[in-house]
Amino acid sequence: LPRHPSSSDKPATTPDSPYLPLEMFDNEDYDCRTPDDWLALGRCEGSHQKPIPAKALLPKDDGITSDDPRSPSLEYCWHLVGVLDYSKEKCQYLVEKVHQNSKETDQKGNLNSICPTNPDIKHWIPRIRLYFCAEDPRIFVERIQFALRYRKNAEALCLYRLSVLCMPSCPGSPSLSTDSLQQIKRLVLSTPGLRPKIFVQSTYVGELEMETKLGYDRTMNRMTSDKYVMNNPRKFSQITLPKKESANVPQKGTVSWTLPGSLFPVIHLQYPLISF
Repeated sequence: LPRHPSSSDKPATTPDSPYLPLEMFDNEDYDCRTPDDWLALGRCEGSHQKPIPAKALLPKDDGITSDDPRSPSLEYCWHLVGVLDYSKEKCQYLVEKVHQNSKETDQKGNLNSICPTNPDIKHWIPRIRLYFCAEDPRIFVERIQFALRYRKNAEALCLYRLSVLCMPSCPGSPSLSTDSLQQIKRLVLSTPGLRPKIFVQSTYVGELEMETKLGYDRTMNRMTSDKYVMNNPRKFSQITLPKKESANVPQKGTVSWTLPGSLFPVIHLQYPLISF
């Protein structure tokens, strides 16, 4: 990247631009019908599948093609469309653009036909970008707000986790000492049910030690990062600390049921292995 970019060089995205697809956070509980039920609205006895009136968020210009639907060269707006089909593999609807005043109705107000703008161009889109005319618009707005809110939280959490993982271990920062690591190994090997001989001969002991040290260093980095972010909220305004969930404290400190004496030795040998 140039050290001093010119004013004509405009970045494609800003630091606050969302990068995760919105359909990943779509909540299907807001949908009042299943895909088959939506398509059933266009089926009549003795006729083929008719397009279902809806509005979809599609590119303005169909002539501009791009493999990435989030490309900055594409400009989106809401279009009147007719829903034709649904793909269970892609979880997307097949739609085609229609003219603004193309709805032909009979005397009873029933829809007879929808004239597409270009029958050769069709689009596969996710449900979050499709609003059926037969659904409540207020619920559809709540659905979009839900997805936007959860995407924002997910991206903030990704940035926080990535910041902690990329923090280097400073020479003066506390690290897991050799004595503490040996004590952990001694406690693990003395646990019943872990088969110490097989565990000692395993070639993964060194890798487990490295993972233990790495987990300790990341924990210390996270504590240091949280402290700096809380003390300097303006300087680290782009980082949002995750909310700490309060742990549920049980009312009783012991289990209410009793274990038969004959099964206690068996459970005692199996439990450490399962918990580890």
